[in-house]
Amino acid sequence: MQRIRTLGASLGASLLATVAGAGFASAADLSQPSYNPPPQAYSPAPAWSWTGPYAGLTGGYGWANTSGFIGGAYAGYNLQTNRNLVVGFEGDVTATSKSTNPWDATFRGRLGYAWDRFMLYGTAGVAVGGLNGAGASSTSIGWVGGVGLEAALTDKVTGRIEYRHTDLGTLPGAGGTSSASNDFLVGVGFKF
Repeated sequence: MQRIRTLGASLGASLLATVAGAGFASAADLSQPSYNPPPQAYSPAPAWSWTGPYAGLTGGYGWANTSGFIGGAYAGYNLQTNRNLVVGFEGDVTATSKSTNPWDATFRGRLGYAWDRFMLYGTAGVAVGGLNGAGASSTSIGWVGGVGLEAALTDKVTGRIEYRHTDLGTLPGAGGTSSASNDFLVGVGFKF
């Protein structure tokens, strides 16, 4: 009996040492938790902004009762109100080779939708121009409206194509002949 007790105590101690040792060995084998900071959020470079003043040169061709070339200058200001909406105003002065409309000037509002460096826009406003009719001439006030596409060629230079319809009323002394003109213009501008 004594032998069984000694054997039991010996077995119990061995079992306890084995279990305890295995427990410590397992704990030593566990890796320490490590702190990994969260990944940085992706932050792309900001899109090009249409906000700011600009000026440029324009040229093209117009057709109506008489057709001819057009050349002039423009200036304006845009405000990009959110990611895509652009509002602004623009004025221009042009000279033409059209015998019935040798010059005109416009002051227009612009409303555009921008995709980074491209903007599709509509424009409308007031037009003033010189009209020549049958032996008479006058300065008339009318309206202008059109659409265009503008692109930022560099951070400061833009290019555009534009269609405009201008109506300055009737030609003087021409029996009610309309002075309405359709113009196709291209332009290069500088953003300040």
